Amino acid sequence: MLCFALFAAPAFAADELADMNAVSQAWDRYAQLSSRDDPASAALLAPSSLEYYLFLRDAARAASADQMRRIPVSDRVIVYALRASHNDAQLAQLDGVGLARLCLSRGWCGVAPPDEGEALPSLSHVTLIGSDRALGELGPPTGTNFQFGPEFVRADGAWKVVTESLVNDESIQIGLYAQQAGMSEADMAQSLLARLLGDDTDTPPLASLEQPLQDDAALRAGLNDRWPKYLAVYKTRVAALERKAEDGDSLAQLGLGAMLYTGQPSDWVVQDKARGMKLLETSSNGGNATASLLVVGALLDTSDGKGKPPSAERLTQALPHVRRAAESGQANAMSMLSTLYFNGAAGLKRDCRQADEWIARAEDAGSQKARNDRVWNLAVCPIPQQRDPARALTLAQRMIADADTLSGAELDTLAAVYAANGKFDEAVDFQNRAIAKFADAPNTLQRARARLKAYSARRDWVQDYNALELPIE
Repeated sequence: MLCFALFAAPAFAADELADMNAVSQAWDRYAQLSSRDDPASAALLAPSSLEYYLFLRDAARAASADQMRRIPVSDRVIVYALRASHNDAQLAQLDGVGLARLCLSRGWCGVAPPDEGEALPSLSHVTLIGSDRALGELGPPTGTNFQFGPEFVRADGAWKVVTESLVNDESIQIGLYAQQAGMSEADMAQSLLARLLGDDTDTPPLASLEQPLQDDAALRAGLNDRWPKYLAVYKTRVAALERKAEDGDSLAQLGLGAMLYTGQPSDWVVQDKARGMKLLETSSNGGNATASLLVVGALLDTSDGKGKPPSAERLTQALPHVRRAAESGQANAMSMLSTLYFNGAAGLKRDCRQADEWIARAEDAGSQKARNDRVWNLAVCPIPQQRDPARALTLAQRMIADADTLSGAELDTLAAVYAANGKFDEAVDFQNRAIAKFADAPNTLQRARARLKAYSARRDWVQDYNALELPIE
């Protein structure tokens, strides 16, 4: 939910560029050293990361089985490895720097060495957040996502890596690998533990490592007070979106706007629908078709259960966003634009030919209901020179063949097609079938009965009103 692509980089002041370069250099140095299992990489860790390593040390010493289950799996495996390879006295002698150096020297932590022919991960972009915090991206945008990576803080005049900021992503990835391999998380953890301990060590079963090295109630209780803020990085990512949105990034505006409008995730944002909508509209106006769809959905939302259709003002406000999304190839937007043309809504002049062009494109783009809408439009268009009953009947053949499986609305369409082609007996038959399925929609039922009356009198029917003004059922 928090990764959205960067279209264009804004201009930055010289001091900001210097800081961004310094962050990238700090990461490059950390990646180089840690990938070689060089314990000197511990010097590049943030103060909070050294506290985090102290937590892992004390978790290995005293964490209960219940606490172990709370630790993200990538860290849990490290705690298992510490229990399997050290006794309590050995761990007690290590401070945060000492444990970090131990983990890094054994390849348990840090950046994995690249495969042959591949390079170490570098930062494709750095977002500065205030004067002493930054967030890196581990690759260019995918087209829909930022590839957010490590967090950094400035400490003692230098940029440092907040290594715990990567733990949740690593654990999620481990879970995905396990799922793809058809393994349980426990089986995957056992496999990873064997890899950490190496081939020269008999890997103990996880069950034997669930119990702490010592029964220290005070140390165990203190772990709860010192629990790493594994999810704090997501708030940093929201802050990065804020910065990117301010700098004119349309997809950052999309991501932040969607979160503010919905108020989700509630742990990271406070709902602000007005600001969220403004950001979404700005993103849409910047050419983001996904934002266009969200704006349209918000403006035309009728889920409040009051049955009121969208106002003419909202339809007009939505029109440019509908058009932008339709022109980008979004099937639902094509269908909506067709509906606006057919009904002469949102300030558009009624135009059944334009409606047919857009609904045909919607069908080509995969809209499941487009064929029914297209046949309906051709059969009941109120503009004589744009109405085409014969073409409607031709396009309806697949629906006719599947008549026993059709919905009430689709049966209603076939009745209108038959009436438009002078086949009134068939029209009456299909209209009666449609009416049988409209029992829970009284307004729709009333209109369907009016059409049945016309067909029974050997008259066809055209839609000369704006259906978007009708109550929602």
